[in-house]
Amino acid sequence: MSDRDSWNDAQNEPTAPAKKKGMSGCLLAFLICGGFGVLSLLVCGGIGFWVFKNSTLKDTSEPAEVTAIARQILDSEIIDAFSPKHALSMDNMLLTLQIAEFTHKEAKGEMMMGFMKLKVGDPNQGQVHSADTRGKFEEKLQNNLDIKTTEKHEITINGQKVSVVVGDATERSSGKAVHTLTTDFDRSNGKVFMLLQLSDDVWDEEAVLKMLEDSKPQ
Repeated sequence: MSDRDSWNDAQNEPTAPAKKKGMSGCLLAFLICGGFGVLSLLVCGGIGFWVFKNSTLKDTSEPAEVTAIARQILDSEIIDAFSPKHALSMDNMLLTLQIAEFTHKEAKGEMMMGFMKLKVGDPNQGQVHSADTRGKFEEKLQNNLDIKTTEKHEITINGQKVSVVVGDATERSSGKAVHTLTTDFDRSNGKVFMLLQLSDDVWDEEAVLKMLEDSKPQ
């Protein structure tokens, strides 16, 4: 779990009298991932702004579309207990970005997966921004949890050895036992990540790891 408190600090800051609608996780990802790529090219005579303005951005809560974007990230059968919630995809000359969010049908957990590929500049810089994006979502997903222990599992995804971290946690607000899972791995010069949390009474580690192992990243 990240030691950074930026998310909580932001939550505690005074708000304006007029109440504003909060950003969706997908929009937050877009601002984090897309923004740096655009800004990096603004110095090149406005090319970055032109690309940004003419990009095709898909922001959807339609279940079939969310599932389709998730399959582009991680081509696998999603566990039946999860329902599609929200997704975003964007592809232009600067970057490819895909985010898909799922929620447990009994409101006992959440799952998020994403893919990011930087097409300009240093590829290593793209890895840095991908890790930062995952970190932001990890903070958001786990800001009400106390992680007690973690265990690392080595699995194989599409012939690639992947490290998966499973955590035992407690939900601060309710005291309920929760399990978390985090992982990321390389794909097509980009990075895939997945974050998941589930209540202990519905946690099925074997099923979650099998979903990952059976996936065939594009």
